[in-house]
Amino acid sequence: MTYPLLKAFYSLTTVRVMSLLLVFIFYNSSAESPGDKKLALLFPTSSTVYKAGSSEFDIVITGRVTDQNGNSIPGATVSIPGTSIGTATDIDGNYTLEVPEDATLLFSFIGFLSQEIEVGSKSIINVVLVENQTDLDEVVVIGYGTQKKSDLTGAVMRVDAKTFQNQNVTQLSEMLTGTVAGFNANQGTSASGGSSLEVRGPTSLSAGTSPLIVLDGVIFNGSLQDINPNDIETMDILKDASSAAVFGSRAASGVILITTSKGKSGKPTINFTTQIGIAEVTNNDVRPLNKEEYTDFRRDLLIKENPDSPPYFYNNPNDLPSDISLDQWINYNNNPNADNTIEWLNRLLFFPEETENYLAGTGVNWYDEVMQKGLRQNYDLSLSGGSEKIKYYWSLGSINNEGIITGDDFFTIRSRLNLDAEVTDWLKVGLNSQFSERDESNVQANLGQMLISSPYGSKYEEDGSVKWFPNGYIGAQNPLINHLNQDKSRKIQNLFATLYAELELPYGFSYRVSFQPRYTFLKDLNFWNSETILGGQTRSRGFGTREDSQTFEWMVDNLLKWNKRIGIHNFDVTVLYNVEKFQSWLSYQSGETFNPNQNLSFHGLQFATNHLVNNNDVYSTGDAFMGRLNYTLMDKYLFTGSIRRDGYSAFGQQNPRAVFPAGAFAWKISDESFFNSASVENLKLRLSWGINGNRDIGRYSALARLSQNLYSNGSQVLVGVYNNSLANPGLVWEKTEAFNLGLDLGLWEGKLNASLEVYSMVTEDLLMERNLPQVTGFDNITTNLGELENKGIEFTLNSVNLNTNNFTWKSDFVFSMNRNKIVSLFGDYEEVEVNGEIVEREISDIANQWFIGEALDRVWNYDITGIWQMDEADEAQSYGLSPGDYKAVDVNGDGSYTTLEDKQFIGWTQPRYRLGFRNNFTFLQNFTASIFIRADLGHIGGVSDFLHNSSNLYDRRGMRAIPYWTEANPSSQYGSLTATSGAYGGGYNLYFSRSFVRIQDLSLSYNIPSALLQKMRLDNLRLFGSVRNLYSFDKWENWDPESGGSPMPRVYSMGLNVTF
Repeated sequence: MTYPLLKAFYSLTTVRVMSLLLVFIFYNSSAESPGDKKLALLFPTSSTVYKAGSSEFDIVITGRVTDQNGNSIPGATVSIPGTSIGTATDIDGNYTLEVPEDATLLFSFIGFLSQEIEVGSKSIINVVLVENQTDLDEVVVIGYGTQKKSDLTGAVMRVDAKTFQNQNVTQLSEMLTGTVAGFNANQGTSASGGSSLEVRGPTSLSAGTSPLIVLDGVIFNGSLQDINPNDIETMDILKDASSAAVFGSRAASGVILITTSKGKSGKPTINFTTQIGIAEVTNNDVRPLNKEEYTDFRRDLLIKENPDSPPYFYNNPNDLPSDISLDQWINYNNNPNADNTIEWLNRLLFFPEETENYLAGTGVNWYDEVMQKGLRQNYDLSLSGGSEKIKYYWSLGSINNEGIITGDDFFTIRSRLNLDAEVTDWLKVGLNSQFSERDESNVQANLGQMLISSPYGSKYEEDGSVKWFPNGYIGAQNPLINHLNQDKSRKIQNLFATLYAELELPYGFSYRVSFQPRYTFLKDLNFWNSETILGGQTRSRGFGTREDSQTFEWMVDNLLKWNKRIGIHNFDVTVLYNVEKFQSWLSYQSGETFNPNQNLSFHGLQFATNHLVNNNDVYSTGDAFMGRLNYTLMDKYLFTGSIRRDGYSAFGQQNPRAVFPAGAFAWKISDESFFNSASVENLKLRLSWGINGNRDIGRYSALARLSQNLYSNGSQVLVGVYNNSLANPGLVWEKTEAFNLGLDLGLWEGKLNASLEVYSMVTEDLLMERNLPQVTGFDNITTNLGELENKGIEFTLNSVNLNTNNFTWKSDFVFSMNRNKIVSLFGDYEEVEVNGEIVEREISDIANQWFIGEALDRVWNYDITGIWQMDEADEAQSYGLSPGDYKAVDVNGDGSYTTLEDKQFIGWTQPRYRLGFRNNFTFLQNFTASIFIRADLGHIGGVSDFLHNSSNLYDRRGMRAIPYWTEANPSSQYGSLTATSGAYGGGYNLYFSRSFVRIQDLSLSYNIPSALLQKMRLDNLRLFGSVRNLYSFDKWENWDPESGGSPMPRVYSMGLNVTF
């Protein structure tokens, strides 16, 4: 792919005249004649050569200048430093230049690092230029506008989507995880990808904390799954309050600004990308018992439950020790079965199904039935181009992914159309639109049932139908039963568009108005026949549901801007008036017990006996007024001030509006006359403050809400309505006040750049639902309570370690840490004794694990230190425990475990430190490679699979395969099969480190050489391959330390990208 916009610039007379003037200054004595020189400059070609005087040249050098992705760079300068010899690349990046043999060529272009190459005996020199990631003249997107990176006053981080073009990416969150300091998101494990997003730390206890998504300059309320990553050009993340404050009530959790591809002047460009891959589970250690382990498990369990049984009573008669004869073993039972094997299986309490399959040598490998290698396919086609007046970009893409769990499938098709038209020199109009359809009709197999299923069970009945209970025990269901029998169709269509008109007005003013409608249509159809499980039970003669919902919302933005430079003063003023409206309509109906049969599934709910109908219509409105001033003094003192007033119908009638102010200052120290350092290109200090809001609550949270009550009087069902929540007309906005101190440093002409951020955020008037006493007659009320604090540090380092024509090495490193604390909650106090004095202390919420003065994710539980062993039997008995039970710290030393006295803070569930380290290599001009290492450190997680006590270890089912404790094999980590839990007041859990260092992405690509491309009549052809989640270094005792209790996919993929 070439750079069409730059090609267009070459066709513009203004740019050519500027080129003429610049070259005239430097080369005013080199043309053979004034006429020849002017003609050559106005119409540059690859053969245009600028000479100094009448020097003699020995050789002619030709070549092509491209970027790291193989895209040609038109307009790049090729020159000999210190002379007037030079030329510029043509529209395809080619050049020709006559030079002496001992010359050194300098290749340069705006936004890229310059490169010098000795000519020597070469006649063809192709050059790959490396982007300058911290180009100070680069324009980044801010709220409702753009700004040069050098003029930023807030904490803004840009991510170029090209970084991920060789990777198998399903949606946006996979691109930002570990790439941006302070951006937190765990990888998704399903075929659809995706996960929750968070910028910096949590800013609320109950309301939403996801960052605001702004798509092409307007707020986007849809799903990230609807945005095609291949349509994205850049992403700018606003992390501090002053940068995000222009979005007011939506910006307390940060803002992600997404800019999609636009058409550029020039010939039409067709781009096609295809990827195919295989996904497999990263950790094969989590699995059910195999056949041998299952019989051992039955033996050990029964020995533990029946300690007085004869020695080796439960052992296989074919594997008895030398001191026990077969006759002795048989005579343990007064009435043994004639078949010794059947006798043994009866002693193990095998079900008939299990015995039959054991004798037949059959059974089921449930791991292989449930886990799979999933095929992943991704196809994208785009067409872009345009003229000086009209530009267009159109794309169509589809994803068809299979997950690593049987039945986990995801299909989506996404299309985008961006049009921009210059009607006159003062009027521009345009359309940015996207459509998507997601098919979420998957019913995946049950992982939990897989881990407890007997390997001697059966998948099917004799008649071929799916067997509900594979080994005959009702506590262990077939993990495939719903996957195979449930009928499901769930499809979501989404249409989002922005229509805009922009007017250039006199005196530096401009006005832009945009209208953004969004339509969402959901149809969710389900049918559970009598062979499926719903709510832990079967439904006689079937149960079906139909859910239809439509959402229509719109927003109008009116933007008035004024940009004016007056001497050493530069003013950039933005004024916004915004209005919005949201409406949704949901209809739900269900039917149970179908007559005469179930064959019509959800297509015939009218044939059901019992019906239920439910409707839910939602409506909300909002508006906002915002003003912002960016002021620059002498191009080195930068000021930003903004204020926004929001209104939203979800808040109480007394407080429907709120005001959100912000301010920031930056100082370009490196531009001061007293600062004189040849190595320091940029040194800037930034300070910002602001208040942002959170309105992510239910649209009727401030109102009294009604619920339905059904009552049967014996002959008919009566419908009643009651009020279950209390209205709160005084409900106010949740607000976060934040400070940010930043320092930017650039060294050695962009070869090393660093950024440091230190921030503090305090959230007040937390939006929470509080339970009410029954005497009030209401269940709860939404109110404002409490205060939450976040503090943190972020560090980003970008470097160009090596830059030659044949080898380039760049590195990006990010580090972040956040510490949050609950400052206050409900305002309830109690009197406690501290060091002999009675003091008042605010009461924590133990039920929700919210503790005053502690982090939101603080773990409060018993500190399990190991397993009681045989030589500790007496001490264990004093606690009501036995060898094989878990041992914990007795904090107060009273010989018992009680909740308030012996539970303690033992860790955090969220990472204390997050790091990302990416290395990009270009070698042999056409090869690129990348390795991305990510680390989350300092947190723990609970694994309840190891709590094998009588309350969750059933007698007739299997379990996850682990080395549990027995007298013969005493483990210091895992308890016995019937480990006692009753001695622990309030219950307990086992916690393990979730810290990990992961090789998350490894990729390699090859760009077909330009000579071969010309023969193939292609602009670019790139072959690439990648591995995601290659390996993880961790000590986690479950599927994956990042996902916790669900398996993580490792994805091998390969693909090609071709540009015509």
